Formats: sequence, structure tokens, C-alpha cells
Amino acid sequence: MKTNLILLLLMLLTITSSQLKAQELPPKHRGMHPVLKADGKVYDENGKQLGYITKKGKICDVTGKVIGIISKSGDVTTGNGKGIIGTIQKDGSFKSSKGYVVTDEDGVLKVQGKEVAKVEHGYKYRKDHGCVVHCFFSSESEDAKEIDENIQQ
Repeated sequence: MKTNLILLLLMLLTITSSQLKAQELPPKHRGMHPVLKADGKVYDENGKQLGYITKKGKICDVTGKVIGIISKSGDVTTGNGKGIIGTIQKDGSFKSSKGYVVTDEDGVLKVQGKEVAKVEHGYKYRKDHGCVVHCFFSSESEDAKEIDENIQQ
């Protein structure tokens, strides 16, 4: 009798704990939250400089390594200029090469409805350079491989 009671309690405990796990919130975004400041430098949420954009449209990390290039036509290529990452649209949003709008016309990058990167209001080319924060977010985020599928327009 005691054995049956113990088994019953263990089963109830197992069912209860599995139901609690099902009610947990989804994991929080783990990547950095870069911001392109008015001076053209990119910082993370802790104020650490990650890189910058040059007047000629080169996106560089803090060591000066080019990680992206914005052409005059609006195409954004990899650092070596060989692969197109995406295109800046007429409204200023950035569309990836897979065809997804990655940043909005204000330079804000959202993943699963949450703002994860942005261009500061005082930045001169704010409307057209949201792709800069996308470059830094993508290079550091574990979720970057799936970023296009999770973008909320």
C-alpha cells in the first residue's frame, strides 16, 4: 500500500513539474544590442565600442577590419565586397538578400517583436544606415543564422 502511494506521489510530482516547464517564458534574446550613435560609432548596450562606419560607407569593427560596405547604389556587401548581404530600400529600410525586411525605415532592428538594435536619432544618415547595426548584431548573435525568419515587420 505504501509503495502504491509513493508511486502515485511520484507520478503527480512528475506531471506537475512538466506542466510548470511548459508554462515558462521563451528564452530571452542573447545577442548584443548595438546602437549606431550620431558620431558614426557603434556601441553595445554597456557602452563598449564595437566599430564604426566611415564617410565612404565602410562598416568596420574596432580593429579597423571592414565587415561590410554600403555602395552608392544601396547594395550592402561583405567586407571583401564579393557577396551581397542586402539592399537599402527607397524608404530607408534594409532588405536582406533572402528578401526579408531586416530594419525598418527608422533604422530599428526587431527580432520576435523586440527591438534589438537601432540607429540613434541624431545620426545624419539614420534613414539609410540601419544595415550597420544589422552587421554588428549578426556578427555576435547566436540567433543570427535565423534572423531573417524572426524579423517582425
